[in-house]
Amino acid sequence: MTYRAIIFDLFGTLVNDFMSVTGQTHEELADILGVPYEPFMKQWREITARRTMGEFQTVEASIDHVCGALGVPVTAKQMAKAVEFRLEYTRRALVPKPDAVATLAQLKQTGFTVGLLSNCSIEIPILWPTTEFADLIESPIFSSRERLKKPDPRIYRIACDRLSVVPEDCLYIADGENHELKAAADYGMNPVLIRPTSHEPRGELRQEAREWQGKSISTLSEVLKIAGNERGS
Repeated sequence: MTYRAIIFDLFGTLVNDFMSVTGQTHEELADILGVPYEPFMKQWREITARRTMGEFQTVEASIDHVCGALGVPVTAKQMAKAVEFRLEYTRRALVPKPDAVATLAQLKQTGFTVGLLSNCSIEIPILWPTTEFADLIESPIFSSRERLKKPDPRIYRIACDRLSVVPEDCLYIADGENHELKAAADYGMNPVLIRPTSHEPRGELRQEAREWQGKSISTLSEVLKIAGNERGS
């Protein structure tokens, strides 16, 4: 079988898991806004799915909603500082894994179409043009822009349509969050699990990954072998 496109998940795949990178930064964000940390985090977590689905199309909108729910007014100065801080620590979470950029570049040089399919809040597409991935990935798909998220089959269809490929011609590389691998297979893609290495901040398998019986890899560079072997078969 010959693959035409390699579509990657983002967090846990091309970069490390978001929360393992950001650490205690939510406490600093709450402090900037002058709100108690625990109530702030409770409200922030409660709108996680809504942020991922694109209900809040700016960072300001998310912050304003949370502070409004807590009955805490936010000054323009506080908002500007909070937005800048939120974007900065999100940017730190977008640092590529050691073999990510080289793998994507080689895939592209070899002639594969390289795509992205990510469940994420609006900060990611805002920052995307500034990342090392921007020139290596065609038509990245972000749930917060599409207002759909994995494992909804419609977002897999959008990814294929934007890349002008059929699902059977795609490898989908992911860490197995949100049952994304099964959903990719059900849509007709060829999913491959990437397992975390022991030195990664998040060193355990996702729920789906623990039961995964399909193809798996431990490093992104192994994608080159899978894609190359299949292309040559």
